[in-house]
Amino acid sequence: MPITTAVVADDEILNRELLAEMLPRLGVQVRTGKDGVAALKALEAEPADLLITDIRMPGMGGLKLLLKSKEKWPEMPVVMMTAFASVESAVESMRQGAYDYLMKPFGVEQVEALLLRLNERQGLVREVKRLRAETRSRHAGRRMLGDSPAMQRVAELVERAAKTSSTVLIRGESGTGKELVARALHEQSARSSGPFISVNCAALTETLLTSELFGHEKGSFTGADEQRPGRFELANGGTILLDEISEISAELQAKLLRVLEEREFERVGGGKAIAIDVRVIATTNRDLLEHTKTGRFREDLYYRLNVIPIDTPALRDRREDIPTLLKHYLDVFSRELGVKPKLADEAVALLATYRWPGNVRELVNIVERLVVLGGGGTLDADAVRRCLPELGPATTLTPAPTSDLDLTLEEVEKRHVLAVLAACGNNRQQAADRLGIARRTLFDKLARWRGDAPEAEDATAG
Repeated sequence: MPITTAVVADDEILNRELLAEMLPRLGVQVRTGKDGVAALKALEAEPADLLITDIRMPGMGGLKLLLKSKEKWPEMPVVMMTAFASVESAVESMRQGAYDYLMKPFGVEQVEALLLRLNERQGLVREVKRLRAETRSRHAGRRMLGDSPAMQRVAELVERAAKTSSTVLIRGESGTGKELVARALHEQSARSSGPFISVNCAALTETLLTSELFGHEKGSFTGADEQRPGRFELANGGTILLDEISEISAELQAKLLRVLEEREFERVGGGKAIAIDVRVIATTNRDLLEHTKTGRFREDLYYRLNVIPIDTPALRDRREDIPTLLKHYLDVFSRELGVKPKLADEAVALLATYRWPGNVRELVNIVERLVVLGGGGTLDADAVRRCLPELGPATTLTPAPTSDLDLTLEEVEKRHVLAVLAACGNNRQQAADRLGIARRTLFDKLARWRGDAPEAEDATAG
């Protein structure tokens, strides 16, 4: 909503009367007070959209009023009025949280321009709140999960990168959770209280994506009926995620390079440089370095993006995390649908052997399908096969696709052992019993394949 109400504090009656006459002409209803105490009483009686206060007043001055108002109404913008001799005080007030200041004497044009800026700011605040609520709703229950060595490496890199504002490039197949890694980076960083804005670069045409990223001025192209801020503006003070960065055009690559180098940009149709403080995270499911060799991606942009690379592993390369993921998303969808299904051990074992070409995203969809179609009760191997026809009617818990015939005996053994371990919930004693091998033998194999600690050092192993 635009600014419609204001409180004005000034010990000079002429200034109070001037604003009391100007603001209603601009659609703003006004209440006035002769000092800070009177202004606070007016706000406590009925909050306002805006506070305009003189800096120098007897009793409670403008700076003290600013601090007290920010304690009680932190989102209400405050504008300071000052004479030329007190400009330094006005600048200091902006460091303390004031939105802007008016230099006395001022006319209706200055006040109108101030209101236009304020209404644009309010629009940005509303858009950021909407995007935050939307992303919270969309990603509720989704987070980085897994204790496998591969995911431990990702978690370690996220923790280190979160302590910096460096640009991060997250690489990995589709569905491996690249956006979840980006969100974890944001949430663990000093920018966590700021916005997290995501842009799918593959979903928009070049023209629309340029406008989406940088915003546009009114009349800059057909259909631009009003000024609109871009995603970089909305992400100021926070993080912007450029999802599938490999899909942007050469022209847009050049514009993005300038943003990364100079930390500023211009809206479409505008000539004013807008400075930003944004952490950039990009994701890709393609080999960007190979794209630089073929000319499809700028080499200088690649190196600007690839400051801290993080690789998200495919689900088939961290099968030991499958039981944890299945349990988590089973709980998530069970709560949503108000049912209490149970996933049988044989169903978990069968899912642990699947190739998961769609990675974690496919697993989430399969669990949702199982819960919706299976309802309450126990979800067994047959229920899994109905949801995943690719597994076929076989009863064995370790179906091997034709392409696996190219695997070595060592690789086949590794796949089978890890699948059984996953089915046993990572309980190594239980897995060793099911495999018919000694516990020490299982530990030796895991140490060779995954770099697990020797048995003597693993006193907590199940």
